[in-house]
Amino acid sequence: DLMIFNSLLAHGVRPNFSDGRVRMAQYISMYPADHDNAEERTERVRLWREMEPPNRPDFPGDPRGWEKANNGGPAKLSPLGRKLLGLDDW
Repeated sequence: DLMIFNSLLAHGVRPNFSDGRVRMAQYISMYPADHDNAEERTERVRLWREMEPPNRPDFPGDPRGWEKANNGGPAKLSPLGRKLLGLDDW
């Protein structure tokens, strides 16, 4: 199953009593690059190219280095992805 919801809604975690099944969560946040902030756009592109997490305590990245070593390079971006990242203008 896949559930997509707005994290502003009230929510919480309940114990998982499923027999032999795990429950996972993937938190994804997307917001367009600020066209007027060239420094931010440049940093976003650098982080994508170098497969690095943002320098924030809530994004610890991959301390094992597994993703960089085994991922085959940065994500391939769709036209929308290129705009969200800041490579292409809207």
